[in-house]
Amino acid sequence: MTIRFFRTSLITAIALLAICASVLLAQRPRNRVTATPAAEPASLKIRYKTTAAGQSSESTTMIKGSRERSEMRMGYGMDIINLTQCDLKRTVQISDKTRKYMVTSMDSDEPAGATGTSGGSVSAPATRGGVITYVMTSVDTGERKDMFGFKARHVKTTTSIDSSPDACSQMKQRTETDGWYIDLPFGLNCELGRNPMAAGRPARGGCQDRMHFRHEGTGRMGYPLVETTTTYGPDGNAMSTSTKEVIELSQEPLDAALFDVPAGYTETKNSQELFGMPSMDQLMGQAAKQSADDDALPSTQQAKQPGALRVGVVSINNRTDRQISTESLRERLIGEIEGAGVDAITLNAASATEAEAEAKAKQCDFILYTDVAALKTSAAKKIGGMFGRVAGVNGVDKTEAKIEYKLFAVGDASPRLQSSVSAKEEGDDVSAGTAVSEEARAVAAAVRRKGRG
Repeated sequence: MTIRFFRTSLITAIALLAICASVLLAQRPRNRVTATPAAEPASLKIRYKTTAAGQSSESTTMIKGSRERSEMRMGYGMDIINLTQCDLKRTVQISDKTRKYMVTSMDSDEPAGATGTSGGSVSAPATRGGVITYVMTSVDTGERKDMFGFKARHVKTTTSIDSSPDACSQMKQRTETDGWYIDLPFGLNCELGRNPMAAGRPARGGCQDRMHFRHEGTGRMGYPLVETTTTYGPDGNAMSTSTKEVIELSQEPLDAALFDVPAGYTETKNSQELFGMPSMDQLMGQAAKQSADDDALPSTQQAKQPGALRVGVVSINNRTDRQISTESLRERLIGEIEGAGVDAITLNAASATEAEAEAKAKQCDFILYTDVAALKTSAAKKIGGMFGRVAGVNGVDKTEAKIEYKLFAVGDASPRLQSSVSAKEEGDDVSAGTAVSEEARAVAAAVRRKGRG
């Protein structure tokens, strides 16, 4: 009896243990895979400074995962922001000024406005030209130095372009590049699944040359940290020199919002609306109205006299956080230039391209861009005010204004005159006005020198 009871109890206990084990196993998650947080896409930020013809500009490139953001701060109210979104196979241009953006798809092989083959005139058959030869020679000098935490190598490269006598395009040019390079395994690669040369197909008809490319030397370039490029013309004389250097390189994480369209911005389909530029018809209409109103204007703004030189003055851009009347400043600038014996007239365009078109329509020889770069209360005045109180004399606040300006000949890419001037007067508008007067005298002198030349 005791043995039977013990055996029954043991069986019961084992059964209970089995039930408990089954319950525990049922409650335990089966085949659970622990979720690993997605790795933060690597980030890279590089800030450049480019100097050419005495003119400097800065640009920034940022990369995060499959997206890139490039910023070029041109000044004079013209800033350019471009997004490359490889994951969406598109590029986006953004204007903070108008709070608009424009999208361009990467999938199209044909450029905008291309005409199909079904209709319209038939292109003439292509004629065979000659050969244009590109030869690139690179030499590693063996020099090394530490830059931004990388070991940079010094490489000099020469690229020559020569055309055969029977070539359609006669070219003879040499470019020399002196730079410091690193291996930076970081970049953007948009795989589009199409022929990368598609966009470069030659147009139908006309004369077509053949291109030959050859590389000589063992110098290995890479990512440039400092690069100076000099271009020589057919006569062997230097035509232009430019330097591009990295002034900041960071791999700190970047906000993903930088690589997307800002909230509240609206899409547009054309560049004029994107940058808030008047259309060509509007510009021509303004020019026509200007011509119609000439009789009501002072003699200096009437129809251009033979042999006279005319300066088109673009709206003044205020880069400071203080409010001043830029239109009054422009009127003073024009008046001062005219007072120095040089014709001056207003330009209403909002971009360099539109300014060129408007300047030609208004018979201008030069285009003048002006920035109010700084307005600040003079530190010396503050000290003077303290001593003034000690002496029993009240101090008067003074503003130090800095004006930057560039004078371009119409059709030229490089400025004929680029400088800045400062003035210190009582009040923001008065100080800026004094500086503008100095600018007007320098501009008028530069234009008169051109006239004598």
